[in-house]
Amino acid sequence: MFASSSVVARLGAALAACAALLGCATSVPPASSKVPAPAPAAVAVPSVPVVSMKSLGLERGINLGNALDAPDEGDWGVVLTGSDFVAVKKAGFDHVRLPVRFSNHAMTTEPFSINSTFMARVDWAIDQAISNGLSIIVDLHHYAVLMTEPEANRARFVALWKQIAEHERDRPPSVAFELCNEPTAPLAVDEWNAIMTEALRAVRASNPTRTVVLEGLDWASAKNLRDTLIIPETDHHIVGSFHMYQPILFTHQGADFMPSEFETTGVVFPGPPSQPLEPSARAAEKGWVNEWFRRYNEEPAPRNPSGPATIDNQLDVAHDFLERTHVPVYMGEFGAIDHADSTSRAAWIRMTRQGAERRGFGWAYWDDGGRFKIYDRASLTWNQVLLDALLR
Repeated sequence: MFASSSVVARLGAALAACAALLGCATSVPPASSKVPAPAPAAVAVPSVPVVSMKSLGLERGINLGNALDAPDEGDWGVVLTGSDFVAVKKAGFDHVRLPVRFSNHAMTTEPFSINSTFMARVDWAIDQAISNGLSIIVDLHHYAVLMTEPEANRARFVALWKQIAEHERDRPPSVAFELCNEPTAPLAVDEWNAIMTEALRAVRASNPTRTVVLEGLDWASAKNLRDTLIIPETDHHIVGSFHMYQPILFTHQGADFMPSEFETTGVVFPGPPSQPLEPSARAAEKGWVNEWFRRYNEEPAPRNPSGPATIDNQLDVAHDFLERTHVPVYMGEFGAIDHADSTSRAAWIRMTRQGAERRGFGWAYWDDGGRFKIYDRASLTWNQVLLDALLR
């Protein structure tokens, strides 16, 4: 991300809100499923996955973002320290998700070897998690050219995972692999399923029972988890993952890495606001933004676009996948920017987290060390309001 899972990812997810919320056309693939006319949400009775996220040690986690997934660690202002893992454990989380940009630290020609110094840094992070009693997901992040030139990068992607898997083969079961963060267009569904299957086969050659996390297209949308991701029926060590940032006009309001549609700040959760809020002049140039704000200003909380129906609609789509496959589900990223007021952020985080838990999902909050952060690495302190929303 950014620097908040990646500019491209957030931009695509953002522009896709038109399709997600209003059903109109967009040139960018939707980052989440199309939301029907909102209705009061019912409490879902969860189906039972093959294994629970608690038994996998992946029930409640946090992303250590913008560090090893930066072009080089420190480029985005975040350098991991041992105190990060100590603080995560002490706060009450059971795991960390570690985004890693392996593609920036490996040869571009055969045998596509990963730089040993960088790999040692990843080993250090895994060691820190294990020594603090945390599970860890090693997530291959920001492999942008895999999306734009999939066939040209297919062999390299598979080779990266062959190396990672063989290198970490003796790790305990608390270490999981995530094949690719937020795969997206122009990578096509058939291409992604084929490439993913080949990489998974490479992992299974050395790690037959390692937990492996898989995402669907469109930036890990719930819809593509449900509708397009092919899960090997005989592999019982798979977790299906999606990312959740809806309503994105709330979670990404005022983000400087987003286009003008998102520059309107003061959006609260849940809506409607006490006083009508008009989008900025540049944002109002987009018809879908005007329609969203019309509904936001007028509709009652149960079906307001900045309200519980939007959250439940997204979570229900992911729950459909669980019901059909009985594969465990993981909400690998969710978060709200600090341009939103603290009370609204906490309300959104709590409602999203509780909805995920009610459906049996594991989760990891997106902490980027910046505008989405919940942990201040400089002062070694937590945003207590947001921490309570996550864990209390």
